[in-house]
Amino acid sequence: MKYQISYLCLAVVFAASCSEMSGNRERGPIVLGDSSTIVTETDAQYLKDEVLDIGPRPAMEKQVEETKPEPTKVTEAVAEKTEDTPTPKVAGKGFNIDFGGVRMVLEGLEAKEIKKQDPVKQSGVAYMLTSPDIAKGKVVIYGAKELTVKQRYQSQLVIRSESGMVDLRNLGLYTSDWAVVNTSGNAAQKSFTLSGLGNPAFLQANNNKITNAADKELRKRRTNSRTIQSWMKEIKKIKKPGDKPSEIILDNVQWQISGKDAKGNAFQKTVRIDV
Repeated sequence: MKYQISYLCLAVVFAASCSEMSGNRERGPIVLGDSSTIVTETDAQYLKDEVLDIGPRPAMEKQVEETKPEPTKVTEAVAEKTEDTPTPKVAGKGFNIDFGGVRMVLEGLEAKEIKKQDPVKQSGVAYMLTSPDIAKGKVVIYGAKELTVKQRYQSQLVIRSESGMVDLRNLGLYTSDWAVVNTSGNAAQKSFTLSGLGNPAFLQANNNKITNAADKELRKRRTNSRTIQSWMKEIKKIKKPGDKPSEIILDNVQWQISGKDAKGNAFQKTVRIDV
């Protein structure tokens, strides 16, 4: 009797299982869009986005924070050595001409380039003075050994009055001889003043020659006869160049500079300053 009950229970379980499997077969395949097979999640804990979005990799320089190096501490020994090192001398204020290793400075004066030049490569350079009086300046030359400086100038005659100025360039220019300039200073720099240029010489000319030159220049300017007569009265006072109202002025100054630079290389440069 006990075995019969056990067999009966097994039969019932088997029958129920078969019935369930048979029910699954009757459902058939899953159909897309079937609302009965769609499960909608409403629990917020399962709706979180745990995956990062795909995007361009940030630049490395933006990821790494810039760090500034800490200032290096100078030891006392190094500091003492720095204090003992002499400060190099700076060229004085004025117009500088750099020859490359040798520098020429017109102290107290200013000038400008007439055209583009290279003082290092060219043997001769020229500039236009923009200061009013060259005789108040000084020339200083830095970095030259066995230095020799020669100077010459050209001058012209003009007449000045309340009526203005007349340039008597048609009388010609006076050209002085080359003269060696006495320099002073030390091994690092040599200098000389330009005060001697405040009293330039000129060609010999009498009143008659000066009067003819003035008349020629005034007519070239198409000056009216009344103004010319006024000038002639002024010129009668002139006996020699330099007498009022005539004046000898500089046209240009030239220097020949030669020697050796700090490395022992020989150099020679010619500098012209138009006044």
